[in-house]
Amino acid sequence: MSDQDVEDADDILFAHPPRVVRRWLCGCGADYPCPEVRFALLVKSTAEAGE
Repeated sequence: MSDQDVEDADDILFAHPPRVVRRWLCGCGADYPCPEVRFALLVKSTAEAGE
C-alpha cells in the first residue's frame, strides 16, 4: 500500500459515514405502507371524494 492509498481510504471513510435509518413497519412486517394498506387508502380516498 502506498501513502496515497491510505489517504484515499481516509477520504472515502470520511465521505461515507454510517447513519441510522428509521423506517415505519406495517403490522404484517413489510415496509409501511404495504400494498394492502395502499389499496385500502386508495379505496377510502375515492369513496370520500365521491360523497
